[in-house]
Amino acid sequence: MKSIKEFLVPTLVLFFICLVAAALLGLTNDVTAPVIEANAAKASAKAMQEVLPDADRFGDTLENEHGTYALAYGKGGEVEGYAITAEGKGGYNGTVTLMVGIDSEGKVKNISFLEIDETPSIGGKIPKNTDFLSQFMDISGSAALTKNGGTVDAVSGATKTSTAVTDAVNNALLCFEEVRANG
Repeated sequence: MKSIKEFLVPTLVLFFICLVAAALLGLTNDVTAPVIEANAAKASAKAMQEVLPDADRFGDTLENEHGTYALAYGKGGEVEGYAITAEGKGGYNGTVTLMVGIDSEGKVKNISFLEIDETPSIGGKIPKNTDFLSQFMDISGSAALTKNGGTVDAVSGATKTSTAVTDAVNNALLCFEEVRANG
């Protein structure tokens, strides 16, 4: 009998500790999820305005195979461009997420970083590297690093991050092409 008690009591205690911890985690998630979602929406709206500053308003966010997008409208109601959220794979620490502003002709106008989890001293400096980012401006069709026969020079020491950024820009351009093709 003593051996069952020695086994059962610690098991029940551990079960109840896990039950309380799971309940507290669920409650924490219920409280914080709407705040996190609201903050993400604010960051997205700010990024849209950054990448297409002349837009008067933005339409609903839609999605296709290559990313999510919102049409940007001018003061007269005409479509000025597209604010496209796209991911790029191949970064040192994984995926890089960008908001890319593309005008109605399909040219990249601006880039804003939504998520980048790269090494701060190397790839993490890319969002402030205007020389690197300016290479994407007015590109249409697709972008490629010079090592792959393109015109975009990678940041020295941050080739993987440069590759992920280029992939994200290409995904945004593909998203634009799909939207344009489907009218």
